[in-house]
Amino acid sequence: MLSHGTGGLGAVRALARRGIAVTTIAYDATDPSLDSRYPQSSIRLYGTDDEREKCLLKILDEMPAQGAVILTNSDRLVELISRHEEALRRKFRFAIPKRSVLQALNDKRQETRLIASLGFDLPKTIQDLPPDPADLERQLRFPMIFKPYLFVASSQFPKKNEVVLDAESLRIFYDRWRDAIPSLLAQEVIPGPDSYSWVSSCTFSRKHELLDCGVKQKLRAYPAHFGGSTFAVSAANPEIEKLTRELGEKLEYVGHAGVEFRWDDRDSCYKYIEINPRLPANVGFDEACGMPTVWNSYRVAVEQEVQHSGTTQENGIYFLDLKFDLMSLHADRTPVLKVLASYAKLAFKPRNGMYFAWDDPMPGLRLAGRLIAGAAKRIFRIIGIKSSSPAYPVKH
Repeated sequence: MLSHGTGGLGAVRALARRGIAVTTIAYDATDPSLDSRYPQSSIRLYGTDDEREKCLLKILDEMPAQGAVILTNSDRLVELISRHEEALRRKFRFAIPKRSVLQALNDKRQETRLIASLGFDLPKTIQDLPPDPADLERQLRFPMIFKPYLFVASSQFPKKNEVVLDAESLRIFYDRWRDAIPSLLAQEVIPGPDSYSWVSSCTFSRKHELLDCGVKQKLRAYPAHFGGSTFAVSAANPEIEKLTRELGEKLEYVGHAGVEFRWDDRDSCYKYIEINPRLPANVGFDEACGMPTVWNSYRVAVEQEVQHSGTTQENGIYFLDLKFDLMSLHADRTPVLKVLASYAKLAFKPRNGMYFAWDDPMPGLRLAGRLIAGAAKRIFRIIGIKSSSPAYPVKH
């Protein structure tokens, strides 16, 4: 498992519980899969991005196992696999989209043009931004959202996205990010609550057939309202499953995908938002709802004749990523009592989190420790600022 973020933990657990021997190679020191008891061995990469990629390729080359399966939850690492596909296939097995499709999906300019050409509805998109904000204002309605078009965020714009609400804010945005404008695209924001957004997590066979498809409805996201799910609920939606199936068939897609659509009241249709050609961050939620999507991706990688399992998704299970949900609520300036009330209601409902599991508690406990330590530091900093004397004795 090439892990870069929380999705690696869910995949490791899903496979290990089925008796698969898992080795984790983690991109970051805080990767929660490093704390899991499930991997037979774990390796952490160090250095710059280029150094880590070179180190990863060296580790894979030196591994003794022949025929091992590679899975990843990282855009960067699935791109790395694709670039070195020929060499890696001599030893490993994996299921990823063909190179041309993957390149398009990892470049939002190409992606949006490709998806539109296949007949899917999208929010109005300006792939090549004009140098004058007034020209963009004439092409696109407010609010509009800006995104880096490449999956690797530019150092000039180190954000997932930014929303602009009016003409004055647009001029300020252009002034602030002038150097980054050529690396961005803009889209019209589809109005409505977070619950208008739906996400499917699924695997396509080597014949481009949709296997088990987990569907959830977003309730909150981070960045607030315009990011990945932090609070969601599993809910059947035949239209989302139909759109996902058609998309995979038209793309001739192979492997795991996370696909997002959003309902638009103005023309009463679901519009395509994005597809991530990898295991999504909350892939463990699929298993909690009875959808063996990770297992399917493993089986497609080993080139078995994979069929739909016939299982039915369990609906009404809530997903919570506590760390980022708290950040989302904080960004929305949600009152503390309202936050506590929301979580109190959730305590009596079936739920699944990103980190804690009774059979694998350490990732959740480590996260809790980091959150508590971070909160304590902020409290001490506030005390220090408000106090007329130093918060701690000072030796001279």
